[in-house]
Amino acid sequence: MSLEIPPELRQYLEIVQEGGVQHIKCKWRTSKGTECGCMFFSLEDAIRHLVTHDPERLRKYLRYLKSK
Repeated sequence: MSLEIPPELRQYLEIVQEGGVQHIKCKWRTSKGTECGCMFFSLEDAIRHLVTHDPERLRKYLRYLKSK
């Protein structure tokens, strides 16, 4: 299975290899400058997680889920 992140979300998400398995890692920076670092197996889960960081962009993120 190959994961792909939409270009608009690449500033917040990246694909990493952990234990021989691909994950999507959250690169969201907190107000203190630390990176979130949560990892997910699916793009849907990663997008739902992004909403917790930025609820004002809920529609933008959920648009990717509906288009699948």
